[in-house]
Amino acid sequence: MEFPFIKNRIRVLFFIGNLQTGGKERRLLELLTYLKRQDKYEMLLIMTKEDIFYPEFHHLGIPYKVIGQPRYTVFSSFLKECQQFKPHVIHTWGRMQTLYSLPAALWQRIPIINNQITSAPPYFNLWSWEGLVDKLNFCFSDFILSNSAAGIESFRPPLHKSQVIYNGVSMSRFENLPDALLVKQKYNITTPYTVVMSASFSPNKDYGLFYRIADHITRQRDDITFIGVGQSHDDLNFSRYQEMIKNKPLIKLPGRIDDVEALVNASDIGVLFSPNGEGISNSIIEYMALSKPVIANDTGGNKELVRHNENGYLVKDLPHTDIAQIIMDLIDNPAKRKKLGARSREIIVDNFSISKMGESFERIYSEVLGGAPSYQNVTPKLESNTIV
Repeated sequence: MEFPFIKNRIRVLFFIGNLQTGGKERRLLELLTYLKRQDKYEMLLIMTKEDIFYPEFHHLGIPYKVIGQPRYTVFSSFLKECQQFKPHVIHTWGRMQTLYSLPAALWQRIPIINNQITSAPPYFNLWSWEGLVDKLNFCFSDFILSNSAAGIESFRPPLHKSQVIYNGVSMSRFENLPDALLVKQKYNITTPYTVVMSASFSPNKDYGLFYRIADHITRQRDDITFIGVGQSHDDLNFSRYQEMIKNKPLIKLPGRIDDVEALVNASDIGVLFSPNGEGISNSIIEYMALSKPVIANDTGGNKELVRHNENGYLVKDLPHTDIAQIIMDLIDNPAKRKKLGARSREIIVDNFSISKMGESFERIYSEVLGGAPSYQNVTPKLESNTIV
C-alpha cells in the first residue's frame, strides 16, 4: 500500500485487535471520527483480526490493514507497516498490540501512546504473566492512558507518564431513534416497563445475578420485562441460560443486536453487573445519555459515572433480593426515575463529550511530539503528568 505524505500533517498509526462491538472499539471509532474532522491527521488502522462490526468506520475512508496471520509474523509485519507509513506516533489499544509494537517503535524511535487500560479489576496480580507484559509495555511507552482513574489504581503504571481521558460520546447517536413502542414490538416486549442490561455474555459480566433478579421479580409481578443484550463470548453458558428462560417470556436474551440505543431508549432502567471491575463503561454512558437511572456494581470506574442516589445506585455485596427491591421501588416511583434519569444526562453532557475527549487526545499527541509545528524529525518528549 502506498501512502501519500502530506506536509504538516501528523501521521498516527492506530493498532487494535479488531473493531467488534465493545467499549474500547466504540471509543476508538469516536476518536477516529473526531480526528478525521480536524483535517490535520493522516491515519492508518492496523488490526490483528478483520472483524469490523461498525459500518460507519468504512464511511471515514481511513485505510486499514490486517496483520499477524500466521501469528508469529505479527512483529515483522508491524515493522514493515511502520516502515511504509512512517508514523509520527503509534497509538496502541490493547496489551498485546502494545507488546507487538515495541520492536518497531524502538528500532525506528517512534513514540508510543499506550491506551491499553480500559478496565479496573479490583484484584490484579502485578506479577502474573499479564502483569509482567504490562511492566514491559509501560517501561517503553511514552504515555499510558486510561479511561478511568480506577484503571490507573488497578494496573499501577508509572504516574509521571499516566493520564486519564474519559470516554466521549456523540449525543447525535441518540437523536431520531425509532418510536419506543415499535422497538418493544420488535423484541416482543408487551409489559409497560423494561429493565435492560447491555453487556457481552462473558465471564466478566454477571448474567447470573441479572437472571436471579429477573426471575425473582417476574415471579411476583407481570408488568416488567428484563432483556439482556450483547455478543456471546461464552456460548456454553449462553445456551444454558437460553434453556432456562424458555418458559419465562418476561426474561429475554437475544444476544448481539444492532440497535442498542433504540432498545435502551425504550427501557426504563439500565443495569450493569460487572463485579470484576469496569473502566468507564460505554453501556452506562449510553444509559445515562438516554436519561435512564442506572444500577451498577460499586467497583472500578462505575463510581466515576454513577453518583449514588443522584443518578442511580451503586450496589456492593447485596443479595439479589435487595437489588430486586431497588428496581421495583424505582418502577413504582416514576417521579424519582425521571429525576435520576435527568441527572444522568446532565453528567454525560457536562463531562463526557466527544470534543472534550478528542481535545485531550490532541494535547497528548502535541506533547509527545514536542509541539513541533512541522512534525518532522520527531523525538519523544517525556514530562511528569498528573492524573486529570
